[in-house]
Amino acid sequence: MIETFTLLSSYNNISGLITIPEGNKKYPCVILSHGLISSKESSKYIALSESLAEKGIASCRFDYHGCGESGGDISATTLTIRTENLDSVFQYIFAHHFIDREKIGILGSSFGGATCIIKASKDKRVKCIALLATPYQLDKKEDETIPGVQLKETIYEDFFTYDILAEAKNISCALVIHGEDDEVVPYQEGKAIYQNIKRPKRWELIRGADHTFSNPSHREKVITLAVKWFRDYLVAS
Repeated sequence: MIETFTLLSSYNNISGLITIPEGNKKYPCVILSHGLISSKESSKYIALSESLAEKGIASCRFDYHGCGESGGDISATTLTIRTENLDSVFQYIFAHHFIDREKIGILGSSFGGATCIIKASKDKRVKCIALLATPYQLDKKEDETIPGVQLKETIYEDFFTYDILAEAKNISCALVIHGEDDEVVPYQEGKAIYQNIKRPKRWELIRGADHTFSNPSHREKVITLAVKWFRDYLVAS
């Protein structure tokens, strides 16, 4: 079953959907936190939702500020805005009648992974997390361009107010996955995040993988690892 929703947050309206396994009971749920200019229609996240449902785990996909069907100006987005978006979605899922509020996890990729770290660090209702290709810094490069998007300086200024590695020290029960050949976020950043997280935790370096795990075999491995992690540390708990 797929249920759509629209939320009004402090910064924008948020469009999302929940995939719920068949049955009439409360399910564990994983909230999927996409990257900077991605959306809930990411093929990777659709595949994750399908795989989670097959294992009896609900999932929530949504569009962050300025992305997909949600409101907001992508050029003015910040980590603070996205953290507030994730807070709003989490609260909606927490109160949902088909969701087991004691078993909610989050998975984030790239900028969405950094957002997950901030959320999990401050909200102990998050039981476990998975981080894909996640950075702990956001350095502006002179030759850095994002097709169709001209980001404002505020995204860098805002990111600098957070200490991602310090926030990671407040987190446990985390799976950290990174591509060896990530062309956007060097895998050393993911490894540094992993080293600051408390146990239980797991580090997985996918040999030859790029930032989005575009190779089908790499993507399949990421999905398999993530689903198993949530089965072990979300469902079993």
